[in-house]
Order: sequence, then structure tokens, then C-alpha cells
Amino acid sequence: PKGRHGFLTFLNYAGGSFIYVRVKFAERLKLLSSSWAIATKKEAAVAEGEEGAEGEGAASDEHSGEVQQVDAKVPKKQKTGGGWNFGKSKKGSESGSKEQNESGASSGGKSFQNTTVPTTYQEMFMFNAAVMGFGGSAWMNEVLASFDTIVTNVANSYRLQEECDVLSLRIAKYKGAVNLNEYKAVMLASLRSLIKDWGSQHEVSWSWLWENVSRMIQALRGKPAVQEKKLAKFFCSLDEDGLGFIRREVYAKFFALAPAGQEFFKQSTTRLHWITDKVVAMTLDIYKQPNKMVEDISALGLRHVGYGIPTELFGPFVTAWVQVIRMLTEDDGAEEAFRWSLSLISRILTRVINEGSTIVMKAINANSGKMLKKAVGCSARGKRALWMLNVQVGTHSISPLMWAIETGSLDAAKAIIVDLLTIRADRERYYYGVDALFNAHEDIVTVLVEQAKTLVPTLFDGLVWRSRHSADGFRRVNYYVKHVLVNSQGGLAGALQSLTSSKDQTLVSHPVICLVSESLWSGVVKRSFIMAKVGFVLSLIAFMLSQSILPKLDIETNRSLRIAILCGRIVNYLFSMTRMIVFHARRSAKAYRENHTFKILGLPVPAYLGGFFLFLNFMLMVLLIAMCIQEPMFWCIGTSGDDWPTGNCAAAQATDRGYTICSMIAMFIHWLLLIDMAVFSNKLSAFVLVVRYVLSEVGRFAFAMCFLLLTFGSGATCLRHDKDEFRNVPTAAGSFLSITVGLYEGDFREYFDTPYLLITIFIFTLVAAVLLINLLIAQLNCSYDFVYADMVGFARLTRCTLIVETLHTCSAVRFARFVSTLKLDHRVEFDSGDVGLSGAIQVKEPASQIPVTKDQIARYGGICSGDMQWPVDASLDEEDRFEKIEKLMESTFAKLAKLDKKVAGGGGSEHADTKLSLSNDRGDSKLSSSKSADVSVSG
Repeated sequence: PKGRHGFLTFLNYAGGSFIYVRVKFAERLKLLSSSWAIATKKEAAVAEGEEGAEGEGAASDEHSGEVQQVDAKVPKKQKTGGGWNFGKSKKGSESGSKEQNESGASSGGKSFQNTTVPTTYQEMFMFNAAVMGFGGSAWMNEVLASFDTIVTNVANSYRLQEECDVLSLRIAKYKGAVNLNEYKAVMLASLRSLIKDWGSQHEVSWSWLWENVSRMIQALRGKPAVQEKKLAKFFCSLDEDGLGFIRREVYAKFFALAPAGQEFFKQSTTRLHWITDKVVAMTLDIYKQPNKMVEDISALGLRHVGYGIPTELFGPFVTAWVQVIRMLTEDDGAEEAFRWSLSLISRILTRVINEGSTIVMKAINANSGKMLKKAVGCSARGKRALWMLNVQVGTHSISPLMWAIETGSLDAAKAIIVDLLTIRADRERYYYGVDALFNAHEDIVTVLVEQAKTLVPTLFDGLVWRSRHSADGFRRVNYYVKHVLVNSQGGLAGALQSLTSSKDQTLVSHPVICLVSESLWSGVVKRSFIMAKVGFVLSLIAFMLSQSILPKLDIETNRSLRIAILCGRIVNYLFSMTRMIVFHARRSAKAYRENHTFKILGLPVPAYLGGFFLFLNFMLMVLLIAMCIQEPMFWCIGTSGDDWPTGNCAAAQATDRGYTICSMIAMFIHWLLLIDMAVFSNKLSAFVLVVRYVLSEVGRFAFAMCFLLLTFGSGATCLRHDKDEFRNVPTAAGSFLSITVGLYEGDFREYFDTPYLLITIFIFTLVAAVLLINLLIAQLNCSYDFVYADMVGFARLTRCTLIVETLHTCSAVRFARFVSTLKLDHRVEFDSGDVGLSGAIQVKEPASQIPVTKDQIARYGGICSGDMQWPVDASLDEEDRFEKIEKLMESTFAKLAKLDKKVAGGGGSEHADTKLSLSNDRGDSKLSSSKSADVSVSG
């Protein structure tokens, strides 16, 4: 009875405590929350944000799709004490005031003499602090920076204690007296000015809050500085043996306390030792640089969210560390300093992990696309994209999409991309995450190309919408290529350059990239390319006239022709040659300066000469220089009298042969360089690439032919005969080559008297002319069919490379003019009368090209609100149903297999009938299971 009475008394006391706390403090907490929202204008900001979300969503309207209110890449930070600054001396304040009166503003932003009316708590606090004479209290900046977190988490004692501990470390860095009651006076004065219905309950509530905060801060006053010194002294006393002892013992004790931790510390020993050293450094740095360390620890915690580490392991980890430190020191102060700092780090990490461990991150850790679909299905329509692009904890954020890509969870990453790029709609607005995706990760294409190339087609497929309706044999297709084409600064986006750098012809053959490249080619690059090639074409014409055409006419008696020839050659030397010299001089200087070279025979050569056409251009420059040096008309100056200009003189005879050879090779190179203009047509460019590819087959054929010529040529010379055509190896090889190509003029009846030589010729003809040549033809046919499809992609890749190189020299004004002609900011229709989203280029394609039988827009009825969830996807239920059937069948077959093994293990004829019956039953069960599965599927 006494135990029962005692237990009831305990329950009565506990229940009464709960009721007392609820009655006394619930109203205070509500009052603090509501009045703080008024003082910081949070209610107005939230209302304005919701109104903005409604307006922008309804317009898929002016902007496409889901417009997120939070930047998923760089979350907006609340302004802290950056505008009004404490801590100035009187002299500094007076001089600052004088400067501010003259210029109207201080270097830091706002000043105490700012005439604007304060409307928020921060502004009012700064104003009142200056008026009340607390301008020299620099520590107030730290309290003001943390005050929003303190008020927001007043009901969370653990979070409040953590913030007060960090605040104590920050305040400890300021020298001089710290009177916390000064902050209370300024705080209450500021709140009284901002809250219109301020009353006694407000006074009591805010005083109660500050009393609790000041009590927590006062409990640590003076301790951080002492603890920092003791901890620093202890770490300085440790030698390498002591550090080695820590590295070994920490994990031994931790694994003894929490064996499950071994599954999360599977790295190498050197990596574990590195982690130990980082922990030692962090426990001391949090005393020295509390602001920086809190930021770093928060970032570390967000990474641990992606690692999926249970927070239950932090307690044993801290305990293991404290036990090891206790073994190395008898100084209780150093041990307490280490325990307190590591405990604070652990609490911050635990909080960040708990706040950041969303169901989306859990799905990514499991690499499950199905789990991710169910997770984002719980979000509101207007925040669905934000769930997949940003997890915000304090001032730090992590992108679930980027984390999935970096950790290799490609199934989850694919599900995120597909979900973001699915167009959803209710009756009022469209939701499309393309803007949110590229605003958060402008370099998403580059990231995918470098780390998850298999997801690039998935991304591009999501940028295409095709109508299921056709008219006159064509259907509408919208390509949402705004962010693939233009970056946030209005320049060329980096997507095309990343794709060309990857050298992957399949990626640049995607319809999205084909449209982008064709738009850029026809709108900007084509004209620039033509203008760049006009000079080369004119140079080729001048070269042909002066070297191949006019010199073959009657120039001895026609002085005007000789003058024309001289002018054409001077044009080539002055314009073509000098332009090439300047170009290659600049490129070579840049290559050597940046060390972009490769070695040939030990000599460094600029890397850009590895390009086929650039190397030909360099060779052409060398040949033109050689021709200019050997020019006959220059050598004949002053020696031919009135006949000049002429190249017919004694002085020019020595250089004439070399000049003509250089001229011939230069002519060949001119025409080879003209092949570069095949880029005008993708098919022609593909054909050129095919020719270059099959040249390798011809090269192998030539090698095999040379081998046969040497083999049979050397063999034929071993025979005793009087045939001059096969007397030595060179003439024999030449004769065999003439036989192969059909140029041999001899009569084989003359070889009847040398039958062995005739048999040799016959065998060679059979192997070379019949087998080898026909094999070459077959190889060329197969190679052409095999490589042509890829060569079309390589042709597009070549054009894209040219586009990127040309646009680097294109002016921003011209590119902006081109972008404006695309009207990417205008909304584009889906079907007639259905005004859709902006950022697209609409084209029409043949309806039979890609059949579409289902509307690609997921349309839903019901309430049209951005705060509502989308209806559950029916396909997920079907997947769950099939998965249950599959698991049921697997478990059934597993049980039957076990039973079959038991029967087989029994042995003897007495089990034969049983085994046979079980086999029949198993077959019947499989049949019935398959039938039930079919029935379920059909249902």
C-alpha cells in the first residue's frame, strides 16, 4: 500500500507539474512567438511570399512552372549586425559622424545618424543602443546575431542551451566588461516601440526569456578563456607517441562501447588517424574561432546527412574520447575543457543531422527511386522542387540532387530529374521544375557529363514536350532550352562546351542539342564562319591564278600578265603569309607561356598543332615563307632590265626547282584546308569523317600489299631466269605492283619456258588481286555501314566545337540580339488556346517520327492550391502490387526448395513417392501462382 501510495503521489506531482507548465508557460511561448513575428516582419514576409507563389504559379504565367521562394543553391541569410556597428570609441564616433554628415553614408552601410525610421527589431535595436549610450558595447553584435535563433527555439531547451554555449564562446572573445542587463534594457525598449499592443504580459514574457538566457550565459562567464589555455597546454605536451596512443585507443574503446560503429568506420588506418587529428584540432579551434568552427561543423553535419550515420553513435564516440584523454592527463581542467568542447561539437552535429535528415535524403541513401517518389509525394505542390534541391540547416544547405550524383545514387538522382522535369498542371497553373533546377544548379549539365553521363539523356528528354494531337501530319514540339542556351548573365551557357569537351557523339546527337546547335549556327555562327573563310577562299583564288593558270599562258610577250602574276603572289605573301605568321606566333607564345606543349624528339611543340587543320595551316605558312625566299621574280630584280617582272633569269635558275615543289605542296594544302568548310552540311561533314576513318583500312591494305610485294619480289629473284622485269628485288616488286593494278604490258606466254616464275606470278595474282583487293572492298563496305551513324554524330560534334570556339569571340551585344529573336521570355502554347510555359522554342515535326499516345502533362482536378499535395501516383500502387506478388512467389519457391531438400536428404525408396508428389505439387503451385499473378495483373 505504501508503494502504491508513493507511486500515485509521484504521478500526481508529475501531472501537476505538466499542468502548471502548460498553464503558466504555454501562453508565454505563444506570446513570444507572435510578438517576435511582428517585430521582425516575418508575418508580412510570409504573406508576401505566399502571394508571390500564387501569382507566379498561376502564370506558369509569366515564368515557367514551379517558382521557388528560396534559392536552392545559395540560401538567403538574415541580416545581422552588418549595417549598424557597435564598438566605436567616442573619438571614432565623432569623426565618423562628421564624415557621415558630409557623405550621407558610412563605409559600413548605415550609421547611427541614419534618418530612416527603424521598422524591424534589428534596426530599432541599433537605434536605441546608440541613443541609450551603449554604442561601445561591441559584444551586443554577437547577441543580436543569435537572438533570432534564441527566440525561435525558446521551447527547445537543448537547442537553446547549445546556442547559449556558442554565444558564450563568442562573447568571451571580447575584452572589457559585459553587462547583460544592458542588452535587456535595449531589447525591451526596442520591442515596446515595434509592438503596438504591448502590455504587462509582454513585459513578463520577454523578461523571463532573457533571465533564462542570461543565466545560461553567466554560468559559463570566464570559463572559455581558462579552458582554452588548459586544453592548448595539454595538446602541446603531447608528443608523437601520445598522439599515436590516442589514434589507436579511441577506436578500440569506441568499438567496444558501440560495435555497430565498425560498419561506419571501414576506411583505412591512415584515414582513421586523419579523422582523429581533425577531432583534436576542432576541440581547440572551437575556443579560438567559434564563429568559423560553427559554420564548418554545420557543413560537416550536412555531409554526414548524406552518409546516413546514426546520431546514436555520437554519445559513445564522445565517451570513448573522454576516456582516452583521462588516461593521458591528471589535469581535471584540461579533461573538462576537452569534454565540454567535444560535447558541444557533438550536439551541433546531432542537431544538424536530425534537421537535415529528410525523407528525401533517406531515399537517396537507399538509392531507391520508388522511395524518393513516395517521399516527394508528401510535399506541397509549390515546394516539391525545393524538397529535391535544397536541405537548409541554419546558414548552410545541401542539395539532395547533387549529393545523389556525387555519391553514385544514380537511381535516386534519375528519379529526381524525372520528377523535376515532369510538367504537372491543375486548372489554374502549370508546375515545371526546369527553372528551379537550373537556378539551383546552373552547371547541372557539366556535372552530369563529368560524373553521371548516363543521366544526361534523361535530363534532355525532360526538356522536350510533344503534343499527342497532330494536324496535317505534323505535331507541336516544345523544346525548353532557355537554360541550355543562355546562362543567368545572358551569355552562352556552359552546357554546349561541356558536351563538346566530352567528345561523346551520342550526347550531341540528342534532339535538344541538335536544336540548340542549329539555332546558334544559323543565328550567329554561320555568318561569322563565312566571313572568316572569305579571306581564305580569295587567297586560294589568287594562289591558283598566280601559280597554276596565268603562268601557263603566253607571258613572255605579255607584260601585263607578268604584272598580274606578280600582284597575285605579293597578295599571297603580304596578306595570307603575314596573317598566318601573326596567328601562329600568338598561339605558340600562349602555348609556351601556359606550358601547353608536347614533345617530339625531345623538342617541345605547341599542343594546338595536334589539330589536323591547324597543323596544315602551319605547314602552309612554312611553305609560303620558303616560296617568298625563293621567289624567282624577286631574284630577277635588277638583272632583267626592262623585261621585269619576270622569273626567267640566270639568278632565278638555282631556286626554280625548289620553288615549284613548294608551290605544288602548298596548292595541295590549300585544297585540303578547304575541306574544313564541309561543316556547312552535317551529311557532307559526316562523309569526310567516314573517308578519314576508312583510310585506316586502306592503310592496313597498303601494309599487307607491301608485305606481299617484298615477299614475292624477293622470292622471284631467287629463281634462275633471263627476265629483266624480275631480275632484282626493286624491279620485281614494281612488276608485281603493275600486275596488281593492271598496268603490266608484258605477255605471259613468254614465261612458258620458266614455269616456276609463272606459277609464282599466278599465286601472287590470286592472293593480291583476287583475295586482298576484294577483302579491302568488303571491309570498306562494312566499315561505312557501321560508322556512318556515328560519323553523323561526330559531324555534329565538330560543328558544336566550331560554334563554341566562334562564340568566344562573339560580342555580348550581338549574342543578346540573337537571344531576343528567340523570344524565350514569351509563353508558348501547348495545344491551340492552351497557353503554357516560357523558355521554349516550338517546332513542328512529322507525326509519324515519334508516336505519342499519351498526354505528357500530368493534369489533376480538385482544389487548385500550391499548398496542396498532388494526388497519389497510381503507378506506385501498381509497382507495389507487382512487388508483393514477386516477393510472395519468391518466398513460396524458397519454402518448396527447402522441403525438397529435406525429402531428398531422407533417402530410400520409401520417400520416392513423397518426393514425386511434392514435385507435382510444386509444379501445380507454380502454375497456380502464375495464374494468380496473371489475374492480379489483369485486375
